[in-house]
Amino acid sequence: MNVLKDNNLLAGFEKYEDAAVYRLNDKQALIFTLDVITPIVDDPYTFGQIAAANALSDIFAMGGNPLLALNIVAFPEDRVDDLGLILKGGADKVAEAGALLVGGHTIKDKEPKYGLAVVGLIHPQNIIYNDTPQEGDLLILTKPLGTGILSTALKANIAEPDTVKKAIFWMAKLNQLPKELLKLSIHGLTDITGFGLIGHLSEMLTKNKLGAELWINDIPVIDGLDKYISSGMIPGGTLKNKEIYSCSVETKQDIPSEKEIILYDAQTSGGLLLSISPEQAEKAKELLFQKGFTSSQVIGKVIKVSSGKKIRII
Repeated sequence: MNVLKDNNLLAGFEKYEDAAVYRLNDKQALIFTLDVITPIVDDPYTFGQIAAANALSDIFAMGGNPLLALNIVAFPEDRVDDLGLILKGGADKVAEAGALLVGGHTIKDKEPKYGLAVVGLIHPQNIIYNDTPQEGDLLILTKPLGTGILSTALKANIAEPDTVKKAIFWMAKLNQLPKELLKLSIHGLTDITGFGLIGHLSEMLTKNKLGAELWINDIPVIDGLDKYISSGMIPGGTLKNKEIYSCSVETKQDIPSEKEIILYDAQTSGGLLLSISPEQAEKAKELLFQKGFTSSQVIGKVIKVSSGKKIRII
């Protein structure tokens, strides 16, 4: 592929970054991202909120703030009433993020799809890349896992309303971190979406022979997933993640497969994964709880791996 080179392009598709970043000057850089999803809940307004939160997340995952957003919509002609509610849900979430919704584009399609193209702003020296963790860092996850499994159960009409309500709360919650938290020693940052926890963690561990140790009992998950897993409610994306990434994972023998599969679960609007100095982990958790991320947990640590599998689940 013939791609132009530009020294002001600080993050592009050659890495596994969450968004592209382009430096305007010594004090400003623009962040660019785009994300579109199909409905995962029945209520159109709620779907709009979740899709918008999901699209905005990549701006926050770089440490930035969103400025502008454009709607991207594919929709059947016979469901126009639902479209209005989807757009309202998205608009309300964009406003909550402090960004401006400035237009968009629609196409006709049999299956509804909605998302945003988003432009954000950040100081070039404040960008938090996903592949710069340091040995000894602690890993903090801000939202519980399991939205992919639960969404599959919802489509099969076996998901319990209380569990769905909790999952919707987390999926619709913006991944906007407190300003005080961004001043701490966060060495790596990403959001957990389609590749699951293991996939996105793997993307963080591409340099310096780094690996990670995950503490299975400390990883937050949505309550009640066991029965959905035993009923076969595992999405294709989750199974594909396990197929791709399990070769780099060593799992303690007594860990049930029902627990392990959740770590590969493809998430929609999942939480942030922070790699942070151990001395500041408790302060980070305190700030996250104040911001409403009450499921935040330290789930493991970054370790040195000279050879063998990079991720150990214990």
